[in-house]
Amino acid sequence: MPSVEIRGNTDLRRALRLFAPDLEKTLRDEMKAGLLPVVKQARGFVPSTVPMSGWAARSFSEARFPFYNAQLIRKNIGYSTLVSKPNKNGFTSMARIFNGSGVGAIYETAGRKNANGQVWVGPKAGGSSKGVSRSVNPGAGKQFIDNLEPISNSLKGRGRLIYRAWAANRGIAEGIVNKAVDKAITQFYARNKESKFSKAA
Repeated sequence: MPSVEIRGNTDLRRALRLFAPDLEKTLRDEMKAGLLPVVKQARGFVPSTVPMSGWAARSFSEARFPFYNAQLIRKNIGYSTLVSKPNKNGFTSMARIFNGSGVGAIYETAGRKNANGQVWVGPKAGGSSKGVSRSVNPGAGKQFIDNLEPISNSLKGRGRLIYRAWAANRGIAEGIVNKAVDKAITQFYARNKESKFSKAA
């Protein structure tokens, strides 16, 4: 799922949890204060009505493509101040904003790789690739994307919800998070100079 990441030192979080849990809690609270406004704005960018009639839920359809559901998309836009698992490059994030639903990911990123939609192969084409359009309508991909809001560019990526909100935030959230991390490090080492740490219960 799409997500915005702020990379940090996971060793710091481990040390805070073991030796200064009050600093770790303060760090999480301060990161939340930076991230939550972006999350709220991203949720506000979710259209309340379905962008096109063909994306509306229909009880008789057996399509695998997820139906548009504004409430579901908003509910699954959130933040985390937990250390993430390493990505494919070995990096972890100390704080992140995510768009956690399949339908939200589609709305967020549709057209990001190809403004005209996926390559059309038609419903009778063989193979199992998910990167092509099997619609009966050769222009379905472009029509779908043209009905959505334009994609916004941010320093973290391109999209219509969390990346749009990140761009509008203009680095304020990242500044708050980085300041909180620097403050935690400074306070942690200051305490260590005053007395040797003992593991918190």
